[in-house]
Amino acid sequence: MTDAPDDSAVTIEFKGRHDHITERMQAHAVKKLARLARYNDRLMRIEVVADHAHKNPEVELIAHQRRGAPLIAKDRGTSFASTIDLLVDKMEAQLRKEKEKRKDHKVPGAKAARARPATSRRAKGASREEESYEEVVRKTLRG
Repeated sequence: MTDAPDDSAVTIEFKGRHDHITERMQAHAVKKLARLARYNDRLMRIEVVADHAHKNPEVELIAHQRRGAPLIAKDRGTSFASTIDLLVDKMEAQLRKEKEKRKDHKVPGAKAARARPATSRRAKGASREEESYEEVVRKTLRG
């Protein structure tokens, strides 16, 4: 089954091996996979492949991106719903890591620069610390 309410949404496909994925299971998965929609600038399609969906299911999420290899999260659980919950967390972590790689790719040391506090932009010889925005406003209002 494919679920795509509008063109901007990520397409979700369900595939069952050795068992049928019920409408209720699909609805739960769609609701949980909605969390991944914040990454839809990269995601095109998500496949949910369930092996023996009703009894000790082995579920696999395959997230196809616009560029690059698909991301895969796979796990086995006691129920379909709990396994989907776990896999959504795993997939979100993978997507977040992928996004961080892209963000830090262009500027060397960007991640380290964001982690340390901002330093004064004045010349090295200046001994005075930089004035805060509030101090500058107070001075200009006083005259």
